[in-house]
Amino acid sequence: MIKKLYLLLFLFIFTYITIVYSQGNTPLVINYKRSEYNALSQNWAVAFDNNGIAYFGNSGGLLEFDGKEWKLHPHISKSAIRSLYFDKNSKRLYSGCFEDFGYWERDQFGELIYTSLTKDLDFSFSEERIWSIKPYHEEILFQSFSALFSYNKVTHVVKSIPINGEIFFLNSFNKELYLQEKNNGIVKYNYESLSIINDSKLAKKATIRFIIPFYNDIILGDGKSGLYKFKDNKISYWDCEVNQYLSTTDVNCAVQIDSAKLAIGTLQNGVFIINKQGEILNHFNKQSKLENNTVLGIGIDHTKNLWLAMDNGISFVDLHPSVEYKIDLENAPSAIYSVIKHKGHIYVGTNNGVLFSKFNKELTKLDFKNLKPLAGIPGHIWKLDVLNDDLLCGNNDGLYLIEQNKATAISKSSGGTDFITINSNFNNWLIESTYNNIRVNKRVDNKWQFSHFVDGFYASCRFIEMDHTGYLWLSHEIKGLTRLKLSDDLKKVISRKEFGTPSGLPTDYGLNVFKISNQVIVTTGEDIYTFDYLNDKMVPYNKLNNSLGRFKKAVRIVSVDNSHFWAITDNEAAYIENKLDSITIKHTLTLNEPYSFPDKYQNISITNNSSVLCLENGVAIIPNEPLKNSQYLPLSISSVINKIAGVNESSIKLPVNTDDVIKVKNKYNSFSFTIRTVNFGPNKINFQYRIKNFNDEWIDSKSDNFHHLNNIPSGEYIYEARAIYSNGTASNIVEYKFEVLPKWYASKQGITIIFLIISGSITFLILFNKRIIRLQTSEIEEKHQKKHKQDKLTIEQLKNDVLEKELENLQEKLTISANSLVEKDKSINKIKDELNKIYKKLEGRFPQKDYKKVLDVIESQMNKKRDILDFEQHFRASQSGFYEKLKKEYPDLSPTDLRLCSLLKMNMTSKEISVILGITTRSVEVSRYRLRKKMNLNPEDNLSDIIMSF
Repeated sequence: MIKKLYLLLFLFIFTYITIVYSQGNTPLVINYKRSEYNALSQNWAVAFDNNGIAYFGNSGGLLEFDGKEWKLHPHISKSAIRSLYFDKNSKRLYSGCFEDFGYWERDQFGELIYTSLTKDLDFSFSEERIWSIKPYHEEILFQSFSALFSYNKVTHVVKSIPINGEIFFLNSFNKELYLQEKNNGIVKYNYESLSIINDSKLAKKATIRFIIPFYNDIILGDGKSGLYKFKDNKISYWDCEVNQYLSTTDVNCAVQIDSAKLAIGTLQNGVFIINKQGEILNHFNKQSKLENNTVLGIGIDHTKNLWLAMDNGISFVDLHPSVEYKIDLENAPSAIYSVIKHKGHIYVGTNNGVLFSKFNKELTKLDFKNLKPLAGIPGHIWKLDVLNDDLLCGNNDGLYLIEQNKATAISKSSGGTDFITINSNFNNWLIESTYNNIRVNKRVDNKWQFSHFVDGFYASCRFIEMDHTGYLWLSHEIKGLTRLKLSDDLKKVISRKEFGTPSGLPTDYGLNVFKISNQVIVTTGEDIYTFDYLNDKMVPYNKLNNSLGRFKKAVRIVSVDNSHFWAITDNEAAYIENKLDSITIKHTLTLNEPYSFPDKYQNISITNNSSVLCLENGVAIIPNEPLKNSQYLPLSISSVINKIAGVNESSIKLPVNTDDVIKVKNKYNSFSFTIRTVNFGPNKINFQYRIKNFNDEWIDSKSDNFHHLNNIPSGEYIYEARAIYSNGTASNIVEYKFEVLPKWYASKQGITIIFLIISGSITFLILFNKRIIRLQTSEIEEKHQKKHKQDKLTIEQLKNDVLEKELENLQEKLTISANSLVEKDKSINKIKDELNKIYKKLEGRFPQKDYKKVLDVIESQMNKKRDILDFEQHFRASQSGFYEKLKKEYPDLSPTDLRLCSLLKMNMTSKEISVILGITTRSVEVSRYRLRKKMNLNPEDNLSDIIMSF
């Protein structure tokens, strides 16, 4: 018995090791901890909506994830969400928890709103937890262990379904619904009734966690004993490989990946992926890649990849990654710098020598256990490369030639960091950069032989390149960039120049020199630079910088061929196509934990059809041409916020799903758009946006999927956005139409109102002014008539008195008339000035024809000639003989001078005179000066007193 137990244990261990390490195309696993998704540890269920967004039933509520952002929606009762189901037709996400079930639905602003279906129940629903939710035609069924409820989507009626004892999980397939009644067996649901279809001992006593179609069978999962086949309502044990392990792992859930693969989640040993024969394809648990072994929920997303709701965290399993990771913590070196296949062997450059083995297979078949050290090349390996069909290796000791499993030194001492070949003077030369100087090797009899050191350069460098003009470029990690011109025999330096901030570079440190398409470029960690031969300085390489986005910050460039290269940052790599007229990012790779480049030694080795990223404890193998069958769901707008610029308290949510033009007030002229497309893989997505009618050029987003638009002027616009995926393809373009309304006074209604106000004001002032003059004149005439009647009786006696009184009346009338003219002109000028100010403020939006119409009305009231003639008529009547006396005393006075004298006679100021005459005050003063000269007055003479004396 003991021997059998040991034998079983040995078979278990052997099979386990085979499962973990023997798979050629190992899926990628990404684990999410509670610190990343900011919710509680336990996750119970998984569901996906029509847009591919993932939802998890979390102990803290409903957890939402689109591949970029996590968002927790707590339940109103703060209960754990135990079950989920998304209905594609109604676009509702149904959920169940403690003493409640209902659905989540997005409102017009894109927010998830919860509606409970239990608030109007007329039956008891206490101490119940909903463990599964399944559809049945127009119904949605909710199951707890002691109750079953149905919700009719058409009638919106919730009913309690009678059951017999304890029930277990709902299972839906082929439009039928099954569940297990404890002690009764497997039952079938049919519109509020349950009928037993299998009452075998297993069906009554087992804990059936799922019933699922797979290939041509129906598979039943028992929590304690494993998998069974369910055919013709009969249950039979499935004798397959995976059942050897499931009987001790507590089977919990399952999901069909495709017609040939099934994923089974357990409570004690992670998840198993099996084929239609029940053979294990993959097994993930805590000992391999998962955070823990307890899988509470399982689901398949739109890309047919696997999601696990775990007892502690969430795991994503990329079942068919475009990148093949070969990581071996036990056998692979801690840092890999180069991987080369050469003449039936594979060679791996590491931080401690070269490893090798015979190898004629694809790199995906690489097994680090088969590698062994290559004798004779100890220490740090700087470079492995094939030149002239020779495999060369630069390391701490110098330069080596590797043939089969032997290493021969070409040149030793002071290390070999980089090397290139050139043709000069009909010879083939190999130039090396080292820790101390530059070594030159010559091709003799088809072999490399050390020739000489270059005289005139004594320093270390990391990378070396030669440009098309024959200049040698060397970069040092700390000391910067140097350009050398060598003599024709390559023996000495004839010119040398250092490049840094004085020559146009943004820094003197962290510079690396490379060459793509026969052009020397320099990476700075910010922008990529190249050399301007005309101006003899470094300049930004705008062709690359404008096209590479974040990859312009590359620290390493690896050329693939004349039209392709890799750009590598600290944790990303981009495969780029370089044409004369365009730069295109073909695809990208983002390294996530636990994968990373060796510190400061990012490198890619190039093979025929793929590229090998050198990592810590392994490699990543990427096809040079991106996969064409990548599945990306449409881009959508998830949130639109409108606010007053700079005032956060003014934020207003706008509808997201509308074809109408959204109109906002002029002061609310700032917008924030959030867009998203589901991306669950490790590769990053770039977002671009533009504002049609404002800026039609696509703008690379600096804040990923969150775009701010500030101080948008009035007008109609269309916001457009798109995503650029890692394979270089673009998503659909989403658009949002909006209009920023003009300020009220610039609108058509505002202009009309202003016109009516101005027109009304002008009309009122004109009529009011005429009424005042008419009333004043009427009063004077009335007084005159009364006085005339009184004086008629004694006209002879009081003739002289009457004449004097008439003169006084005429003078009074003259004064009133003059004052009225001044006041009228002031009022009209004020109206005219206000009209001009408003016209200028509206910047031409006041219709010009209306403006001229109002202006003509005003000008018609400012008839200076008529006003002056009226004044002079009154003046002659009241000041009889004034002009004659003045003309007699001063014969040189002109009619204009006489008119000025009449106004001075009325004791008017220069300002009042200027209003009546329609000239400036300065012109009045000039006229007074000329009048004094004509009258030959002395400086001490008072002009007004002299005029008043006449």
